[in-house]
Amino acid sequence: MKIAHRAIATGLGVTVALCCLWADAARAESVEADAAATLAEADHVIADKSPTSPPDSAAATGSESAESAESPHSPVNSLNLPKPAKPAKPAVGVVATAVPIAAERHQELIAQESASQEQASQEQASQEQALAAASPRADAFESIGGDSAPVAQANDSSSNPDPFGNVPSAPGSLGDRPEGNTEADELVIQRLESDPNPLQFPTLPEEVRILLTQPITLEQALEIGRRNNRDLRQAYLSIESSRAQLRQAIAANYPQLRFSSSLTDSLTAGSRLNLLLQNRTARRLGNFGGQVDIDTQDQFTWSSALELSYNIYTSGLRPANIAAAQAQLRATELSLEATFEDLRRDITDSYYRLQQENEQLKIDQSAVKFREQSVKDAQALEKAGLGTRFEVLQAEVELANDRQLVVQTRDRQTQRRRELARLLSLPEAIDIQTADPIAKAGEWTLPLEDSIVLAYRNRAEIEQQLAQRELNSAQRRARLSQLGPQLSAFARYELLDVIQPDDDFSLVSGYSTGLQLQWTLFDGGAARAQARQESVAIEQAENGVGRARDRIRFEVEVAYSNLQANAENIQTSLKAIESAQEEVRLARLRFQAGVGTQTDRLNAETRLTRARGNVLIAIIGYNRALAALNRAVSNLPPGTIQPVPEPIQLPELVDAPTGPATP
Repeated sequence: MKIAHRAIATGLGVTVALCCLWADAARAESVEADAAATLAEADHVIADKSPTSPPDSAAATGSESAESAESPHSPVNSLNLPKPAKPAKPAVGVVATAVPIAAERHQELIAQESASQEQASQEQASQEQALAAASPRADAFESIGGDSAPVAQANDSSSNPDPFGNVPSAPGSLGDRPEGNTEADELVIQRLESDPNPLQFPTLPEEVRILLTQPITLEQALEIGRRNNRDLRQAYLSIESSRAQLRQAIAANYPQLRFSSSLTDSLTAGSRLNLLLQNRTARRLGNFGGQVDIDTQDQFTWSSALELSYNIYTSGLRPANIAAAQAQLRATELSLEATFEDLRRDITDSYYRLQQENEQLKIDQSAVKFREQSVKDAQALEKAGLGTRFEVLQAEVELANDRQLVVQTRDRQTQRRRELARLLSLPEAIDIQTADPIAKAGEWTLPLEDSIVLAYRNRAEIEQQLAQRELNSAQRRARLSQLGPQLSAFARYELLDVIQPDDDFSLVSGYSTGLQLQWTLFDGGAARAQARQESVAIEQAENGVGRARDRIRFEVEVAYSNLQANAENIQTSLKAIESAQEEVRLARLRFQAGVGTQTDRLNAETRLTRARGNVLIAIIGYNRALAALNRAVSNLPPGTIQPVPEPIQLPELVDAPTGPATP
């Protein structure tokens, strides 16, 4: 009987183990099926993009697709290279005539394969040449390991563009590749991707020294930020955490099966006391042979239990927790969308500010050249007796001030460049520079009222407040469900055996089944107080919708007003700079002829510098306002921003004349 019970216990353990193995196998089979479906879809995409097969290879298409389905992880598929078509097998009766044809076909396949390899090598060489042309200092990548990656690794990285691993997919705009992104741009972007291991940081000064300054366009900067930015990656991970919380809430719909087993050797204090009392009683009765050795009376016990439980009724707690997890997931997804839109605005704004500092540095350096020439002219006039020492000192002071402005502008330029590098999470040894010329980025086609209404409909912040309201409502129902009855069912099967040398008992088994009802009749008002907190949170979320609406309208109005003001300033400043250039020319001629004064010439040069700065500020301000308006509305429909019919460029800087002053 004891052996039979032990066999039953062993059978139960084996059954539980088999169930776990079956669940793991089913899970692995589903994952493998999903991977096979993904690979099959990728093969279809590759087949659609591959060139059309010749007519004589049409018969081999079926066998080729079957072979690719059997081995989806072949190196050809991983490198996204087209497969050569295989010849069809000849019939039995025409084997002799088919042998020369098969040999010729084999030679053709070898020639096609060699031609395809040559074409691939030529494409790779052209891409490297284009990258070298785009980056004059591309050879510096060799010192940091940029050119050491083989082509196969680059192809493998491009086949899996998601740098965040197995995380939920973002909205459509997050994963779209920018239009006009060439292969050379893709290579530049891949080289500027950050280290995927955030725990690795440099420890030597050589590891943080800037080795390369890479010019990039705005589209490249946006794509690099999408792949590298830490805040965006944090938002992806928050979505993964919310999905895990939802799976945890859904798990409450299923029963719980627990198995426990223990093997103990015990001699408790109560057992020792009982044995002492028995020995004392035996001594009083004179039964000295009835005494027992207490130290040998320990019990070696083995027990096992298998328990199945399920919550039949929870007063709405289970569906409330699931609804709360769903609302939390929705709020996290909307937070990802808002984070991405903020990232696009920040990168665009930082890129334009860096453009402004670059051009402002050129303007300040040009002003220094004018001041230097003014000092030379003043000194020449002083030597000729037509000028004074006061005018020379005045010109030298203005020159020192302009040189100080150059130093300040260069400092701001460095700060803007590193700020953009921070947003893009670039590698330690790489710095960036702008490659786009300064020009109007586009024209906004919607009036102010339509822009406000579109922002109300498109902004994720309003929907995020509504999702937060749903979350608080579900949590309120969960708090109140604690006051309701909780009904659960359970079934338990136990095995117990006391293992002793003189044990003559068999393995003891038992079971228990039943229903369990729990009902909190009084908790001091704690559950209702928690429900009241959630009710207040619901009102706060509703008030948050109004606050978000007011903030969105204000952002749209401010950005729209800045856009219109800068559009007018562009035309005004362009006319002003033409007048300022002519004024400087005349002032220099008057001063050299002895008719004008040094003050008139310095004032004219100052107004020219201010006019150039005004043009720069107007164009950059227009672009920044357009980016802010794009963020204030978000998710723009096609055609909202139209290209500029006639691009506006900054006027060319006129160098200071180098000829001597004629007194």
